[in-house]
Amino acid sequence: MAMDLNAKAAYIRGLMTGMEFDPASKNGKVIAAMMDLLEEMAASVTEHDNALDQVYDELETLDQDLDDVVADLYGDEEDEEGDDEDSEDLYEVTCPNCGAVSTVDEETLLDQESELVCPNCGAAFDIELEGTEEETPAETDQQDQ
Repeated sequence: MAMDLNAKAAYIRGLMTGMEFDPASKNGKVIAAMMDLLEEMAASVTEHDNALDQVYDELETLDQDLDDVVADLYGDEEDEEGDDEDSEDLYEVTCPNCGAVSTVDEETLLDQESELVCPNCGAAFDIELEGTEEETPAETDQQDQ
């Protein structure tokens, strides 16, 4: 198991004490000052590591919250991909009798055999789709002139 910086600094301090180290000598003063500096640096690095861990935890929480907000606003992309086959396009149709607007799916809209029935007044009516009839080249040339 690896020791953290504070434990390593404490270990070195213990070695110095066990060696009957003389902090009053010229060399001893330098070594004691370096030991003090080492302990302060170890404490500072540990403090920064703890703060960084806290920032990473908060950032992860914010990321998860943002993912939730995006999913609420735009829907979950995985759900959208799976629902593409099941989703139907809806179209608005205006009743010529009462003017009520209702929605119908594409299959009902393209079914040429059935008439649409207005849910508001009950009137049956046909609809004419724009741009679905194929034009012959002659008709297209006449319209362009």
